[in-house]
Amino acid sequence: MDKKLEPYYLSAETALSIVSKKFNIKIDIKEDDINL
Repeated sequence: MDKKLEPYYLSAETALSIVSKKFNIKIDIKEDDINL
């Protein structure tokens, strides 16, 4: 993964986990599913 994109990926992952906890939804995203 491009080092410049890594912080954006991590913040998106954090946001998703917060949203999924808030709405009690299990969201699974594997790095393989994201093509950067």
